[in-house]
Amino acid sequence: MPTTGSHQLVGWMGVTLSVPENWDLVQVKGNRFDGYLRFEEEGLLRCEVQWTLVSAGRVVLDEQVDRYLQSLEQLLRKQGKTVTVRRNLHLVSRRQVKRNVRDFQWQAGQVGYGMMWFCEECRKALVAQVIGYDHEPVRQWAQQVFLSLSDHADGDWETWALYGLRFEVPVGWQLGATELTPGKIRLTFRLGDDTLTVARFGPASVLLKGKALEEFAVQALGDEIVKQFVIHYRMERFKGHEGMELVGKDKRGTSPLQVFLRRLRTAAPFPRFFGRLWHCEESNRLYLAAGSLSPEQEQIWERFANSVRCHERNEK
Repeated sequence: MPTTGSHQLVGWMGVTLSVPENWDLVQVKGNRFDGYLRFEEEGLLRCEVQWTLVSAGRVVLDEQVDRYLQSLEQLLRKQGKTVTVRRNLHLVSRRQVKRNVRDFQWQAGQVGYGMMWFCEECRKALVAQVIGYDHEPVRQWAQQVFLSLSDHADGDWETWALYGLRFEVPVGWQLGATELTPGKIRLTFRLGDDTLTVARFGPASVLLKGKALEEFAVQALGDEIVKQFVIHYRMERFKGHEGMELVGKDKRGTSPLQVFLRRLRTAAPFPRFFGRLWHCEESNRLYLAAGSLSPEQEQIWERFANSVRCHERNEK
């Protein structure tokens, strides 16, 4: 299948890149210190990105590229393939990516264009490669992907984007509980006792069959939130869609004993709950943005909730 001109933005653990829309993200693993993304098109490997944090010391890129290519050549030769390698293709430059960078090409039946860089600011060493066949515009794809890559946020908020879901979270919040299934994507981020959650459910036509949005809200919020907060809601429209605005007070705040015990441990009041749930007809999905936030963190709620995209195009 020919690759289309449309692109999708993918963001995970501070690493973002733009790839053709019909390259499927088939593997996501690791964390901010060591991670890996793999993209395929109809079962064919198209792109890999791997990163690792170098906590101290000097990184000599030429040595690292030598080791990587030696390992790659050994692997391909074990498969009975003849390998040729070229280096210093100038696919991307230090001026363009603002990092110390090296690039290379290998051929072994397929053709692969690769890039390795080291970022002095976040101290990530990152290697990426794009793979195809001689009759395909692999070099062009590689340049586009490599120039779109970033290994850390430019400001105080970082972009997360995968499987059509895109949103922003303040830098410093750490990913906690994660669910990545065909019918449900749910990511929860934590900073101390505060949490931010984003979720996508589908297909909406099945989940809402014979059920009002208010009924589905209980399922979407989950038992932990429902048990912790007394939640009130009003029907609203978000991004042109039917939805619910939710606010809640911690149930422990209604108990004089619980309030007293908390004051013995901390001066911080109980958190409040904020949420938005809406039905996006265009994508046939339901979206949830939720937060359990202490007073000093409540100011981030509006930006976080507004950053969650539904049917809008997910391009960089």
